[in-house]
Order: sequence, then structure tokens, then C-alpha cells
Amino acid sequence: MAKIELSNVTKQFPDGTVAVSATSFVINDGEFFILVGPSGCGKSTLLHMIVGLEGVSSGEIRLDGKVINHLDPKDRNMAMVFQSYALYPHMNVRQNIAFPLVMAKVPKKEINKRVEETAAILELSHLLDSKPRNLSGGQRQRVAMGRAIVRNPQAFLLDEPLSNLDARLRNQMRTELARLQKRLGTTTVYVTHDQTEAMTLGDRVAVLNKGVVQQIGTPYELYRQPGDLFVAGFVGSPAMNFFPVQLRDSRLFFFSLDLEINFPESMTLPSQHQYAIAGIRPEDFYVLSDESGQHPKQAAFDTQVDVVEWLGAEVLIYFQIKNNQWPDMPALTRDLNLDKKSGDKWQITAKLDASHRIKEGDRIKLTFDIDKLHLFDPQTGERLTAK
Repeated sequence: MAKIELSNVTKQFPDGTVAVSATSFVINDGEFFILVGPSGCGKSTLLHMIVGLEGVSSGEIRLDGKVINHLDPKDRNMAMVFQSYALYPHMNVRQNIAFPLVMAKVPKKEINKRVEETAAILELSHLLDSKPRNLSGGQRQRVAMGRAIVRNPQAFLLDEPLSNLDARLRNQMRTELARLQKRLGTTTVYVTHDQTEAMTLGDRVAVLNKGVVQQIGTPYELYRQPGDLFVAGFVGSPAMNFFPVQLRDSRLFFFSLDLEINFPESMTLPSQHQYAIAGIRPEDFYVLSDESGQHPKQAAFDTQVDVVEWLGAEVLIYFQIKNNQWPDMPALTRDLNLDKKSGDKWQITAKLDASHRIKEGDRIKLTFDIDKLHLFDPQTGERLTAK
């Protein structure tokens, strides 16, 4: 097993591009640790530095307390699984799985034993004599995993291993990977741009943006207590909605909704902040019917539905709100929702129970629980609320 430590690790390319800024964190022994972020954020570069495929510009990487910066990949006792599987087409499954052991000159009897054991774990025993071209995408991925497992490494490193699979296979393989990692108990570092993979697989997740680790936490922590606007907007599907708000005598005024609510008792806002960015997740909206009445901890407003997307048990509705802003709005705030703007309107998303049978053009009253509100600093983007 392995404990992996990064201390002020930086990667700067010869042209001056900083792919990874000074990064420090610890991956615990046996942990399933996820690196997630948009394309180009530095997550694969960080993974490649851990395994030794990329050099470290500065800082230290330790494996069980020993610095490994100077070690070649073959000497780090880590197994890498690539997006492309990297299987040898002229070899059958047995030979592909056995390849790293053959290269390490492991005795043939031991190779056969470990290949059979690995194939049994991955349910590949009946395919050992098959060539990669005769396998499905999911089976090829399992062979790639088998080639890593058979080495009995201290850590697995996986770089976007499911991105070449279709949606059904991705879901199936995600479940298989989670089950396999729990069975083996091997430290696993997994890179993905897919937040669904990150949130369902990871014991802990590191969210990266532009080479900087924005936040590390459990999936629950990232969802419930995002540390900044980027994490709040990246984690969750559909993405969180943002609103400019002003603090007025212990009340919050929503410019875009012409709505004023009592400042939630469960939150704190530093006294120097007159303005903030409020975040509401789509799933935290509810339809308020005339019969249900309004709860004291709810805030309601009227809107007209523009688009409806039916998802079976749930429905996504899209509506527009006024793009009202305060005169001295910070630049960070002006950049919010750029991909959702339509003239002087902002598009907002709500995820509701499909039983409401909402149609395009309907006027509805929406409400949200003010205790599920998130507040962020409009200057820095950092979280202001404490729950």
C-alpha cells in the first residue's frame, strides 16, 4: 500500500507556461483520490508527475515518506492505466496481462498464477485466449486494469480511463471500479473531467482550475460547502445558479428577483461586506402552490417557464430573470453566468418533481429554503457562509 505526499509541487514548461502551481496535499493509504477539473486545468500533468512521466519543476513527491522525484517510472512501484488502454493487438488477453511480469523476468509459474488470479478478479477468465479486437470496450478496459493489478503495485494511477466508453458502459465500469478498489484496498489516484465520476467514486476529491487546487474534500463537503465560486459552479449538475445580493439591515435583497428575505441565522457574513453573490442549486427550488402556503424559511417569487426538459421522475425548467446589477459591481460578479446571458436577462435552472406537469409558458411561483443558500465574496469569489 502507499501514502503519497505532495509538497509545493510545481510544473513549469520551457515556454514559461505554469501547468501546476505550488500544490501540497496528502493521499492516504488505501484512499480513492480523485483529481477533477475542466480540460487544461493541470490534472493529468499532476498525475504524470506522481507516476514519473513528467518531471517536477520544484517541490517534492514522497511515497511512504521517501522522496521519489529522481526515480524513473519503472522504479516507483506504481501502475498506470491510460485512456487509450494501450493493449498490444497481436497479444491475447493472457499475454497482455502478463506483459509487465514478463518484462520484470518473474518466473513463468508465478506469472501464470498471478494472471489467473487477476483474470478471476476481473471476470476475464473465459477471455484469456481472445485478442483485443474481439473484446468490447468494457472488456478492453478490464484487461488494461488487469495489467496494472497483476503487478501488485503500491498505487494505481488512472488517467480518464472511462472517457472512450459509451454512457451505458461508463456507468457499468464506474460501479466495477468502485467495487474493485474496495476489494483490493490499493491507493488509487484517478483523473477525470466528469464530475459524476468524481462524486460517485472518490473518498476525497481535489478540484483543479488553471493549475491550482481550489478545494479538497469529500463529495458531500464539495457539494454542501463549496469553498469558492468555481467549485460551486463546477460541482453539481445542473450547475448552481448565482444572484447578486445586497445586505440591508439583516436582510438580503435579490436585485434580479426584486426579492428581500431575512438573513439566515445559520449563516455568517463579515460586517465589511455590503454585497455578496448568492448561490442556489437547481434542486433546491420548489413549486409553491396556493394550497401549500409559504414556510417562514422559504422565499417565493413568480416567474414564467421558457423551456422544459422532462427527465422521467424529474423535470428541468429554464426561466429568465432581470440582469439587475449594482452600480459598483466588482468585475468578478459581472463575469458570472456569461454563458447564460441573453441581452439583459439571465437564464436560471430549476430541477423539480415531474408530478407538477409544468409546461412551457406556464407562470409558476417558485420558492427555496433560505438555509440552503450559499454566499460568496464578490471580490475574491471565496465562500462567506458558515454552516
